[in-house]
Amino acid sequence: MAPDDGRGSGEHMADFIRVSDDRQGFVEGASGRRFVPFGANYFDPKTGWAPKIWARFDAERVGRHFGQMAGAGLNCIRVFLDQMILNPAPDDFSEEGFRKADDLIALARRAGLRIIFSGPNTWHGSPEHRRGDPYADPQEIEFNRRLWEKIAARWGGEPVILAWDLYNEPMVGWPTRAKGWRGDQRLGLWQAFARERNVPAGDDLPPADTAGQDRTAWAAYLAFQEGLAGQWVERQCKALRAAGARQMITVGLIQWTIPVHLPRGLGLSGFTPRRIARHLDYISAHFYPMPRQGSLEADLPVQQAYLEVVLRAMRQADKPLVLEEFGWKGGRQVPRDSRTWPEEHQTFWCDALMAVSGRAGAAGWLNWGYADADDPKADVSAASGLWTAEERLKHWGRRFSQYAARYQAAPPSYTLPARRIAVNTVDFLFDHGGHPQLDWLEGQVKDSPGANLEVVFGV
Repeated sequence: MAPDDGRGSGEHMADFIRVSDDRQGFVEGASGRRFVPFGANYFDPKTGWAPKIWARFDAERVGRHFGQMAGAGLNCIRVFLDQMILNPAPDDFSEEGFRKADDLIALARRAGLRIIFSGPNTWHGSPEHRRGDPYADPQEIEFNRRLWEKIAARWGGEPVILAWDLYNEPMVGWPTRAKGWRGDQRLGLWQAFARERNVPAGDDLPPADTAGQDRTAWAAYLAFQEGLAGQWVERQCKALRAAGARQMITVGLIQWTIPVHLPRGLGLSGFTPRRIARHLDYISAHFYPMPRQGSLEADLPVQQAYLEVVLRAMRQADKPLVLEEFGWKGGRQVPRDSRTWPEEHQTFWCDALMAVSGRAGAAGWLNWGYADADDPKADVSAASGLWTAEERLKHWGRRFSQYAARYQAAPPSYTLPARRIAVNTVDFLFDHGGHPQLDWLEGQVKDSPGANLEVVFGV
């Protein structure tokens, strides 16, 4: 008998992937074989930054990349669909754009890779008709619904597609009067909030920081964010299901979804996992370290604790958890960095991440990205790949392949936290000026580095 390696090889690709009965992971739908998502976020590293993966689609090169990933024991990829490519005008659903995605699906099937389609995004630019606030503008919401209907009608019965990821790192955000269409987007949030409270919008926009703010009004805006986010998720899921989508549905949540650390200028996203989980099949987390010193090595205990608190908080939704984006730099200098880190630097962080994420309940892992982006304007993506832009398997790529074989045979088990603390979210944010930094977390773990800590954020 062949070993149950959890891979989606061609002979099993007629099977949809579903959540396992114990809600801890995934199985192939009909056969019941365990499936552990192990792969990479895919963009062709030779198509610029932001990557123009569809406008510069090279089927021969994409197929070669897919073969490399399958050969390394990976079983899935995450790919960004795009508004401009699929729906460049209100009533224009581009057959050329849809055919390119057909080609990519066929290439993935041939390699034995499952696809998580994330979308539809704006790497190729934002169409003129998609300029409203995505969460508060009824017309924008309708455009999104119609596009999902077209997508599901075409590929809703395609088992090569593992899941639909509703959007990459959605954030309801905070209103602003900044010039330009993005400023107009955010102003729409304030207008919607004012309508909900039946008060004039006026000029008094609530800032993300709490200094001088009325606690009750500020908390009301947080509740408004969560309400919009929940409605948005529900509408997208209903559109997909109504049009025939049989695959799982998730949404890619950035780490500041959990208020452990909020960089200046950012507020909570509104996409609280426990509030939106009932509409989703599983939760997807994105996480990157935020080192406070020149060396990640010196800051490692706090960064690991940060990761653990974020993942455990997302897992409180009682759905399988996939670490859908993670990575670090190694082998190339990236913009705004003062040095070139060796490839082993990337492996150093990712080894630490694998150790923590397994005990925190992760049931799948997708590196960012397949290969280093070959563009001087790229961010950490210029050095976070499993392969180089010239298609040489990196130090971390070899290690990740070993993890894939090990975890597909015997996935790590969730470990109960050694310590759990409850935090009132509004009080916590006011105590930290709306922008908690990692110092508070360092105080929690300084006497017990490596301790399994869980924080329950609630009202």
